[in-house]
Amino acid sequence: MHLQPVFEKYPYYGAHNVAENLFNRGLCLPSGSNLREEELGRIVRIVWGVFGKGNA
Repeated sequence: MHLQPVFEKYPYYGAHNVAENLFNRGLCLPSGSNLREEELGRIVRIVWGVFGKGNA
């Protein structure tokens, strides 16, 4: 998370570029307790579309 602009001013404690590797290869999805059902549906449709699974 230290590579995200919102956290750039905070100290980082890590080694061997593990966090950087995960950040570069990972996928950040919207999440939270206030995520509405229609927002979740949109996220699912987009992810399925990226992986060629058609309509979910």
